[in-house]
Amino acid sequence: MRVQEKSLGELERQAGKITSRQIQVALGEQKKTREPIGKVLVRLGFVQEQDILQVMEGMLVLTFRVENEFYGVETYRVREVLKAAPLSPVGMTESHWAGAYSLRGSWLPVLSFRRVLGKEDLPGGGKEGWFIVLERKGYFFVLWVDQVLEVRRFKVDQIEPVPTYLYGKNTEIYYCLGKVKEDLYSVLNPDVLIDEPNLKTALSEVRHALPA
Repeated sequence: MRVQEKSLGELERQAGKITSRQIQVALGEQKKTREPIGKVLVRLGFVQEQDILQVMEGMLVLTFRVENEFYGVETYRVREVLKAAPLSPVGMTESHWAGAYSLRGSWLPVLSFRRVLGKEDLPGGGKEGWFIVLERKGYFFVLWVDQVLEVRRFKVDQIEPVPTYLYGKNTEIYYCLGKVKEDLYSVLNPDVLIDEPNLKTALSEVRHALPA
């Protein structure tokens, strides 16, 4: 535990949860209070207790594929995984939204991850691929991907920061990279992928167009 505590701040940074500046602030606070660095990080609001536990135990990630590239999202953000189904077209403000999907009577906006990556949608208007139902602060949306793979636990030594040159402007939507042998999995940060105002707008547009 002592060894892990000494490097906990850096592990959180490597996992994309905090910045180098936040580590410095937390270390300064720790000198004053003598508290464990993990407790300081949580008290300052830089991370949640769940983030601390995940970094220490390893990051549990639902992995998926778009063409030949691998991606993932932490399992605690995932509510359901479904085979893709035909979408209901809805005029959306943001071009990345592909339409809407009815899940047990509730219409959810569907975000095409292929569009986020600058690619064309799979053919069939939702008949191909998989839907991952994600939660962002109590609001739900669907992430449309090519293929859902498996749940993987990335240990500390398998997690790497995302190089700034790798995705250009899209770097910010990823927490980190998970590495398994020669394969790299880009782990999404849903809070950056879709901010709260964008999601609320999409939900409003869907509900207005397709009332329950």
